[in-house]
Amino acid sequence: MIAVSAVAEPHKLKGVTPSFPGDMPSERIPEKYRLGRGFVPKARYLDPEFQALELDKLFTRTWLMVCREEEISRVGSYVEYELGAYSIVVIRDSADSIKAYYNSCRHRGTRLVEGCGRVGTFICPFHGWRWNLDGSIKLILDQEEFDPIAADNWSLVSVRCDTWGGFVFINMDPTAEPLLDYLSPIPEYFAPFQFEKMRVTWWKSFQVPCNWKTALDGFLESYHAIGTHPQLMRSDKHNLNLATLREIDNRIWSPTTTYERHATYSAVGKKKEVVPDTEKTPEARGTDNVTDPRVSFAMSVQYIYEDMKGLENPLSHRAAEELKTAEIPEDGNVYGKFRELYRDLSIKEGIDWRDITQEQWAQAGTAWNVFPNLILLPNQGSAFGYRARPVLGDPDSCTFEIFALEQVATADYDKRTDVKRQHFDDFNDADLGDVFMQDMRNAKNVTVGMHSPGYDGHRLSEAQEMTIYNHHRVADRYIFRED
Repeated sequence: MIAVSAVAEPHKLKGVTPSFPGDMPSERIPEKYRLGRGFVPKARYLDPEFQALELDKLFTRTWLMVCREEEISRVGSYVEYELGAYSIVVIRDSADSIKAYYNSCRHRGTRLVEGCGRVGTFICPFHGWRWNLDGSIKLILDQEEFDPIAADNWSLVSVRCDTWGGFVFINMDPTAEPLLDYLSPIPEYFAPFQFEKMRVTWWKSFQVPCNWKTALDGFLESYHAIGTHPQLMRSDKHNLNLATLREIDNRIWSPTTTYERHATYSAVGKKKEVVPDTEKTPEARGTDNVTDPRVSFAMSVQYIYEDMKGLENPLSHRAAEELKTAEIPEDGNVYGKFRELYRDLSIKEGIDWRDITQEQWAQAGTAWNVFPNLILLPNQGSAFGYRARPVLGDPDSCTFEIFALEQVATADYDKRTDVKRQHFDDFNDADLGDVFMQDMRNAKNVTVGMHSPGYDGHRLSEAQEMTIYNHHRVADRYIFRED
């Protein structure tokens, strides 16, 4: 892999919307799509014309995550990536090489493969033409009956492909910048969390009745947490009633930082207690009305794993359980004791444990928008990822995906894993738990509300919702640039 480019300078929000050199002049953007200060017009979500522009100008020019490397660990294993009208296949063509091609027969355009699987050659299901895994033509039926053009003209058309952190990305633009330059500063900030040593534990996709950006927006900020997920801070995690005024007063504050095309938010503590430039720390977790700080911290860790089945893992869940009755050092450092218990359990299981500094935790943030349509949530030993893809011709529908990753023991790095993606036509059938279901119901309600004549667009907090604004700002550079 190439070296990571210089880390992008962060843009911390202090009452102004973000801007960077090279941003698109407003006069180049049609008025109905034009951003204002902290304002995103609803036409960018509801207009079929705008979605067509996204598919034609945005998704064809950006790096898109397709799959994990463990999903294509064997030669000939492949994953199809569908996006609007596009179909691209990523395949391991040799032990140390991954390729990507437009998933289209050069004879009559038939799709060659579907979903995921393993092949020895690409065989067109229509007329039986064959291609080698390196994309070269292997068999043209009755070749003497065709115009004798150069063999390269029969080869599958390649798409740029690269990897980072165990993820496989593609880019349909042959002139696009290298992947690691595009992702900066994420590779550097995520390095302590060793995403390349994690493996998929589950992957679910489902249809959601909302625009693809609406599905992402609910995960790009934590401003909604007290309104949508009041149980997160409660001792009774089954109490899903609306937040009380006292609970609202104790809400968590999650300011935004933008890094050119990417952005992150960081949950830094209770708003009434934090000061400017407060940074994220994993210590700032707890459960209201639980007086024992060991139990308070442990409950917050365990609920995430029990309800969401990710971001925490069986080892951190066990460490939290041991923490409830553990002897705490004289300094009262509950989090330090949890880390000690979690570290010891991890090392015993053969996990490559790394000590992560406070500065590294702060840089990692809580959740990142990896532009354009991927969200990653880093944690030690485990992580979450979300992805949204538009449905062709329907701005009010998308495919949303959630996948959970867990770090495996050093001895299991090369062990083959059987990743089985699950798809559900209705998110209500996906067994998502309370937290994710609350988010999905919001997505539907937002769509209904946006269609109202009484609503003209999003008015965003310039401290806690600029991940959303930043996404639209960057999208304009791709959609409205002059080629």
